[in-house]
Amino acid sequence: MIKKLHSVRWPKVSIIISNYNGLQLGLVIDSLTSVLNCDYPNYEVFLVDNASTDKTVQVIRRKFGKNRRLKIIQNPVNMYSQGLNLGLDNSTGEYITFFNNDIEYKSGYFQKIIKIFKKYPKAYLVQGKLVYYYDHKLIDSAGESMDIYGNPVTIGAWEIDNGQFNNLSEILSAAGSASVVRKKAIGLVGKFDEDYGIGYEDMDFALRLRLKGYKVFYTPDAVIYHKRGKTDLSPMVRIKVRWHFNKNRLATMIKNYPTSLLVKTLPLTIILYVVAAFWEIFIRRKVNLGLTRFTAILWVIRNTPLLFRKRFNIRKNINKTGEAKMLTLFSSRSLLKSFQSFVRTK
Repeated sequence: MIKKLHSVRWPKVSIIISNYNGLQLGLVIDSLTSVLNCDYPNYEVFLVDNASTDKTVQVIRRKFGKNRRLKIIQNPVNMYSQGLNLGLDNSTGEYITFFNNDIEYKSGYFQKIIKIFKKYPKAYLVQGKLVYYYDHKLIDSAGESMDIYGNPVTIGAWEIDNGQFNNLSEILSAAGSASVVRKKAIGLVGKFDEDYGIGYEDMDFALRLRLKGYKVFYTPDAVIYHKRGKTDLSPMVRIKVRWHFNKNRLATMIKNYPTSLLVKTLPLTIILYVVAAFWEIFIRRKVNLGLTRFTAILWVIRNTPLLFRKRFNIRKNINKTGEAKMLTLFSSRSLLKSFQSFVRTK
């Protein structure tokens, strides 16, 4: 266990915890208790409540209201990316941590990640080893990637931890459920894209950092626990989330990919969307799910001018070395595997 040191020796960390109905799900009290009792000496906590319909805010105020480290921010709408930005706007730390409301803190997590930032000046986004809360032998995430068609890939997910991810490494993106960023990164690449709502906002942010030549690291020394799967809500909420993910996948490609890669992959991705939609509607009999593919494409068509304005702003004055490194970190899985990812639904 890392001994607590005087706060002046450690930079301030602002911890942003996103929440939606975390009380109803039996998550947020345990997570917040864990974080507020963490062994890092210099931190503040923001619970960003994204318009919960349960009594999360009232209960949190009653239970933790006297803790001066905690501030509650109420987002008037249930928009995850907007909530993250509200947390950023209020934060005062040199480093910003993003936690979901299903994270359990483990001793030394922040100290070990701050050491990576100190050792590597180009490191602007870092995650530790996420371990499955209910079985510590299973890896939850050792970093995030995606294939060239935009399918997300969680490195190490559900693998037994035999030490195969025990080396410090560069990754394409960090897990949005538990990652730390230098606050100065916000001034360099901007905040999270609020048009995203939920999904791919962390990948989009990481790609913007990489296109400017900054690095994203995974460190196995910093371990934290994740209760993945506990945040599933009603079927209609999942449909809404899936729609956001579908449109944001295309938006992320349009905004960040080099032209040669975009021309190669975007038409195929749209074809995969259409095929997957028919598969979901006629084979799996999940009509609402399949329709999210078509409505996502329509959203992108309607917002094409906006997306290309964002693309211009992101890709002007990019760092060519950073872009080349970014491209090496994409997952190399086959087109068949990509299609299987398109039609896989929890």
